[in-house]
Amino acid sequence: MKTSILLLSMLIIANFTRAQIGIYTSNPQGALHFDGAKDNPATGIPTDVQQANDFTITSTGNVGIGTITPSSNLHIKNRGTATGIGTGEATNTGLLIENPIANSSILSILRTTGAAGTKQTVMGINPNINGNNGLFVISRTPGATDFVMDLSSGNIGIANNAPTNTLDVAGSTRIRTMDIAAGATIVTPVYSDTNGVLNKAVTNVYGTVINNTVNVTAGATGTLITGIPNAGVYKVVISVGNTCARTAVAEYYVTSNAFNSAFSIKGIDGLLNTDTTSKGPVFTEVSRTTTSVVWSGVPNCAGGTGSAFSYTLTMPSADVINITNNGDATLDYRIILTRLF
Repeated sequence: MKTSILLLSMLIIANFTRAQIGIYTSNPQGALHFDGAKDNPATGIPTDVQQANDFTITSTGNVGIGTITPSSNLHIKNRGTATGIGTGEATNTGLLIENPIANSSILSILRTTGAAGTKQTVMGINPNINGNNGLFVISRTPGATDFVMDLSSGNIGIANNAPTNTLDVAGSTRIRTMDIAAGATIVTPVYSDTNGVLNKAVTNVYGTVINNTVNVTAGATGTLITGIPNAGVYKVVISVGNTCARTAVAEYYVTSNAFNSAFSIKGIDGLLNTDTTSKGPVFTEVSRTTTSVVWSGVPNCAGGTGSAFSYTLTMPSADVINITNNGDATLDYRIILTRLF
């Protein structure tokens, strides 16, 4: 004990004239510098590896652990390889705050004073919440919960301190920007149950949607849609229009079963926003895989006559629908397939 006191006294005296204190080093780099491994050089700046076991307090009051140049009030620099923290913490853990009493709060930081003078915990970790599962909490006011993570299940709650799902939001949500699915990309709608949990409806395929747009010149044939999933039953809507604000919309049923070539298409009904009473299409079911539609009452527009909207649909295979433009104007055709079964 006397030897330790004497050694400390000598180190302090040796560095007093420079207003720096070095412990286990004669070359202190701060107001207080402790070289844990006694491996620092007698002159010059310690290397990065040599600083790994150093503790430093600078003249400005910054504290460095593992660094002699702390850039904040407390700067911890850990050079170990990151590992998971579980029942046995690795020796290279950068920061470990532990309370040995079961289910006791271990960390509460960034406390601030609100407008009414009340201390508010802005961020904290408290394992004594939510059935001792532990929670990471961010809150603005005492007792409130703005963001939590259940450390046992990994569930995240927004305005809810007991999340029961991976993401549990107690309130409304808003998505400002969503991508539009490219042609023939299958997208699945979601629905909400009575608890507000999002689900797919009926089956994994019910309600899935694929769509496409194709431009076809008069008298030509183009591929309207491809990549239709096999063995499905679909409600199909096809729209065609011109620059005079006339639009024809027709509905079809489609089956896409490739087994025994059991694919087919059939017209159901439609609507033309015309000035006459001829608002519906006339379908001609040429065969199981071919259907033609004629629209009457279409006014002349943009080089097209009353037959401009007429076309024929064919299915050369279970996953493809082709369209032949039977009119006299180049038009865009849009198709949406919604899977029923």
